[in-house]
Amino acid sequence: MIKQGRLFVGEEYFHHHAFEILEAHKELKTKFSNALNGSIQISPRVKQTKGIESFAIKADHLNVELRNHLKINLREKIKFEVVEEHGVFYFSAEKSSIGGFDFAILNHRKNLIALRNICFGNLRYDQGTRKWNRFLESNPELMEVAEEILNKVEIGRNLEEKHEKGSSPLIVGEIQFGNWALAYRDFFKVLKADVQNSIDCLIYIVPTGNLEKMLSDGIVTYEKTKTIIQDFAKVISIPVWLVGIDMEIMQ
Repeated sequence: MIKQGRLFVGEEYFHHHAFEILEAHKELKTKFSNALNGSIQISPRVKQTKGIESFAIKADHLNVELRNHLKINLREKIKFEVVEEHGVFYFSAEKSSIGGFDFAILNHRKNLIALRNICFGNLRYDQGTRKWNRFLESNPELMEVAEEILNKVEIGRNLEEKHEKGSSPLIVGEIQFGNWALAYRDFFKVLKADVQNSIDCLIYIVPTGNLEKMLSDGIVTYEKTKTIIQDFAKVISIPVWLVGIDMEIMQ
């Protein structure tokens, strides 16, 4: 039986200048906030805790609904199932990618330059032309930018990347309703991706309040994640916008 709930941001925490970075890109922050506030379809279930039954919802269905809200609000800006490999971000909306991020806002020009340098630069990929063409076949909307940067320097030389004022930030994100230990994996994953890419911000969406109670026990929560960030503040050098989402059931 499908019901409706009202989703809203219950709590939020900004780590390592995340607030200033998001304020510099207010339009993006507003669109994310709009996606995390409002009516949403939910799929109810019965939860049993120590033999006591209570109303609960299916996390998988909630995850899908949240992704749909993000897609509607951010349109072509957002990519889903994003995997970082050797400084390049690959993405696919069709299937889940183990070890990747749930979503990302990318600077596509910067990403294409990184791919071009792998395929045709100083350390040319063995099957560079094939890899380049396959990426563009999956993302034809990037063809114009790709053609513009491909022949800027000759094959065998890296194309130097120039920082452009007002360019899109690099934001990666996770929607996490799984086992609490997954939070540690997620932060290691973003630290690894940051080695070759200067990630501007991690958006980490987790449950809090009533929504936390409506999901399974022992999951990643707002308070648990905030504690991890504070305990490892010197290690987690990446700006983090921790978002605790809550929900009320609409009759």
